[in-house]
Amino acid sequence: MDRLAKLLEMERVSPGDPFLKYAVAMDYLAQGKEAESRPYFERLVTDHPDYVATYYQYGKLEEEAGNTAAAETLYKAGIEKATAAGDKKTAGELRAALEMMD
Repeated sequence: MDRLAKLLEMERVSPGDPFLKYAVAMDYLAQGKEAESRPYFERLVTDHPDYVATYYQYGKLEEEAGNTAAAETLYKAGIEKATAAGDKKTAGELRAALEMMD
């Protein structure tokens, strides 16, 4: 069983685990399957809005797809969530990504 298949099975068994959703999304991205990764990122933002790693990767996905307004919204939301969580590193990475868009 390949890595993605294992992750999908683990996510099926533990659907409430945000890390597994994130891992599936990232594995799809690594395979160049952006369309398949998007629903996982969408569910993370909706169901697990405090999982701050999502905002950078999902923002980059949208930015690279030319959806700059969506990317900006994601980066800003991620900055707010990371700041509220005291995660200065992630907030800084999101700020840098947002600044690089300009």
